Amino acid sequence: MKSMMMESLRRGALGACIALVSLALFAAPGSAAPPGGKDGGTMVVALPGDPPVINSAITTDISSSNISGQVYSTLVRLDANGKVLPSLAKSWDISPDGLTYTFHLYEGIKWHDGAPFTAEDVAWGLWNVNKKYNGPSSGLLAPVEEIVAVDPNTVVFKLKYPSPPLLRGLAYFNSSTIVPKHVFDNGQDPRNNPANLKPIGTGPFVFKEYKKGSHIILEKNPNYHLAGLPYLDRVVFQIIPNEGARSIALEKGDIDFIPYYAMPLGQTEGLRKNDKLVVTFAKRMIAGEYMAFLNTREGPLAKKEVRQALYYAMNRKAMLDKAGFGYGKVAVGPVSSEQPIFYTQDVRQYDYDPALANKMLDEAGFPRGTDGKRFKLRVSFDVKEGPMDDVARLMRLNFAAVGVDLEIMGMDSGAWRDTAFKDWNFDITMGSFSTGPDPAVGVERIYVCRNIERLMARNASGYCNPALDEIFDKAGREGDEAKRVDLYRQAQKILVEDAPHWWLWDRYYPIAFSAKIDGLLEDPTGYGAFDVVYWKN
Repeated sequence: MKSMMMESLRRGALGACIALVSLALFAAPGSAAPPGGKDGGTMVVALPGDPPVINSAITTDISSSNISGQVYSTLVRLDANGKVLPSLAKSWDISPDGLTYTFHLYEGIKWHDGAPFTAEDVAWGLWNVNKKYNGPSSGLLAPVEEIVAVDPNTVVFKLKYPSPPLLRGLAYFNSSTIVPKHVFDNGQDPRNNPANLKPIGTGPFVFKEYKKGSHIILEKNPNYHLAGLPYLDRVVFQIIPNEGARSIALEKGDIDFIPYYAMPLGQTEGLRKNDKLVVTFAKRMIAGEYMAFLNTREGPLAKKEVRQALYYAMNRKAMLDKAGFGYGKVAVGPVSSEQPIFYTQDVRQYDYDPALANKMLDEAGFPRGTDGKRFKLRVSFDVKEGPMDDVARLMRLNFAAVGVDLEIMGMDSGAWRDTAFKDWNFDITMGSFSTGPDPAVGVERIYVCRNIERLMARNASGYCNPALDEIFDKAGREGDEAKRVDLYRQAQKILVEDAPHWWLWDRYYPIAFSAKIDGLLEDPTGYGAFDVVYWKN
């Protein structure tokens, strides 16, 4: 009953939000003041912890991407309904065969340090930084043969085969952030560049200060190329690790906005009772899922039947209700139900069945010992991901019932990222990962053989299935949507059967902010600029 109520509330909220945004917000660029509002002021945004970097070209960390979205820019952006709009590119042309994309850039744009922005920044950065070090970008740019700066204001993408997701994917900060060539092209690993903590962008806000454990200050870019924007003078990201303290700060007016990645889920309904606040759901085409990567290289989890058995051992409905407070839907596979075009339930179902799990573990060659135990596993996660600690505790109880010990290892962001994605030193590692805006971008990247690399948000599980890779390759090239849908549904069946991951639940995204603020609901990516956000009169 609760899930039905939440879904109804969520859909209603989204419909209202989309209508508001479509009518009001995208009329704003170029105007002297926002309709019904005023220029200036400061917005304070809650952060759950210190971001590892402020450069979403090299990470998929959510808070990093959100901050990057204020400092940097992308070639294009999306309105609330997913329509592609200009950003750094004022216009673009796509050849009839879908193999050439030509972007015409705004003239006179400057980086925040005063250096001129050119097409070379786009071509060099996407190819040498994003594609190499960013998980979603590796999938998005896989069809691209080369990116060429034709002249300072024209950049051309030459494709090996047509790619339907490319244009929309270039709007996402977690895959397509444009970084300055003159800062990063210095012969060093871009992941070690000092600019990752003192970013230089072209976006609506200029980086001013980062005090770890306290705050990040961004100030209005007076030379922002989208006329009349931004409206705010300053954005402050306030670091508040404690969930309860975030809620109190919002109600007291010490902060103005709790984004979805910092939202204290257990206090959402309490905040809704405050008429000075807006509590609603963010529309996110990125379609996130909470999931667990399984290290399939060695040990019990190298055996498919063990992975399947432990999947049956988990009460994921209880995990969603108790850890996620019902804000989501129990997942059935690697594509979120928030992507209805590609989503399918026609896959193997892993309903909670500890009796079956016990039987399968026995048959897989892992009988209980005299102490009743079978083996021990470790589960790691980023402590900033609020629900994951409770999920791990519930998982430990579920596994104990089938004779498996589970060691819980909550870590800070940097340690978790290195342990899981660089060192592969885990049995189970959990977090929230996108499956959108298209499976070619969000799904393929974490399962294909070529992405078994020691990089964030790649194939850390070590799972490799050439037959699956072939299906993903065909789907990425297929221009007929019905055929693409069929191919991705084939891929889902294979993955759910092999279970290299456990998919926990499809995320819904509650957010809370001051009722005096408008413009926050415009961006459907969850990473985009606050340039049309303003204080009401």
